[in-house]
Amino acid sequence: MIQAAAKTPVLETARLTLRAFAPQDMEAGVDFLMQPRTRYMGGPFSRAAAWDHCAVQIGHWAIRGYGLFTICLKGTDEAIGDAGLICPGGYHEPELGWGLWSPAHEGQGFAHEAALAVRAHAYRDLGWSTLISYIDPDNARSIALAKRLGCTLDSDAKLPDLPDWEGTLTFRHPGPEALA
Repeated sequence: MIQAAAKTPVLETARLTLRAFAPQDMEAGVDFLMQPRTRYMGGPFSRAAAWDHCAVQIGHWAIRGYGLFTICLKGTDEAIGDAGLICPGGYHEPELGWGLWSPAHEGQGFAHEAALAVRAHAYRDLGWSTLISYIDPDNARSIALAKRLGCTLDSDAKLPDLPDWEGTLTFRHPGPEALA
């Protein structure tokens, strides 16, 4: 686990540091996943399931070589959310996902800033040409963010082969050529 975390790149933006999930982030991550606000991502989770969910994110880096970054305000090491690239079992292509762990950090552009950094990393450093974001149709804030990122609905994209995904919206990010 520590070895995989050591290979995780660190992304910097004007206000944020995106780094590997670390043991000190576990309690904040678990607390977030137990909140009703995680209903759009399968929550709220029990404490045990939330712990497992956090551990899976660490393992994703070891297996795929990419994953979720922990979002910290620049100059601090306090986790306020996560953003990154995931492609767990059942997915057909990688997803760019994001989440802020407290309402106190919403409405300040942190998720937008983090998503832009992760997307640039995917295109520049990983050489990817496309990305999607799966969003629950009732998640107005994430839909608004996807549109702000220049995403468009992609009704042809295949949903993950997982239960309870019917009705999920797929937003396609503009490719690197469109962003140049």
